Amino acid sequence: MAGTVDPQRWHGRLAELIAEYEVPGANLAFLHEGEVHEFAAGLLNVDTGVETTTDSLFQIGSITKVWTATQIMLLAEQGALTLDTPVCEILPKFRVADPEVTKTVTVRHLLSHTSGIDGDLFLDTGRGDDCVEKYVAACADLTQNHPLGATQSYCNSGFIVAGRVIERLTGKIWDAALREQIIEPLGLTHTWTLPEDVLRFRAALGHLDGRPAPVSSLMRSCGPAGLISA
Repeated sequence: MAGTVDPQRWHGRLAELIAEYEVPGANLAFLHEGEVHEFAAGLLNVDTGVETTTDSLFQIGSITKVWTATQIMLLAEQGALTLDTPVCEILPKFRVADPEVTKTVTVRHLLSHTSGIDGDLFLDTGRGDDCVEKYVAACADLTQNHPLGATQSYCNSGFIVAGRVIERLTGKIWDAALREQIIEPLGLTHTWTLPEDVLRFRAALGHLDGRPAPVSSLMRSCGPAGLISA
């Protein structure tokens, strides 16, 4: 990207890529010599024909985990916990199927995907503010994919448990803690979790085989693992 940025070139390249990979629409932004350059191409929804713009919101999926990890690190910086604090010290009711893992799994294990806990529990526990708490209670039957700390296995469940840790330490639901810890201090106006907030903006809908997906977003209980739109 040496030299002057050619907007026409980048607009064209983005359009080529979404056509090549059959993506309805996409945004591109990069920082070059102190200036942010933004580009958009395609559609947010092939049924409505609404065009993608540079301020459109997309579901960022598991990039949400970076935000949840940042929340944990802010709490660690404040001395509320350490990465090696056992989860059960913060969440006394926390259980998984293996009693030894229940006692010894740490926050570090959750953030590094090394807990070995089965991470594919996608459970809708409702839209209430207690949805993450209810999800964590449902983890009591989760078995191990591998022994604690032996290797890595991708674990959505672990990040939802981390979200519950955040709730206990902040006294706020995960969504509210996220706003207080990160979104508002950074002055972000286009970062949201709940569909009713996202719908106030131009928002992309997920697509499956080139058609709008039958479900618009993850259930709220899985928020800390993947619910942010930005």
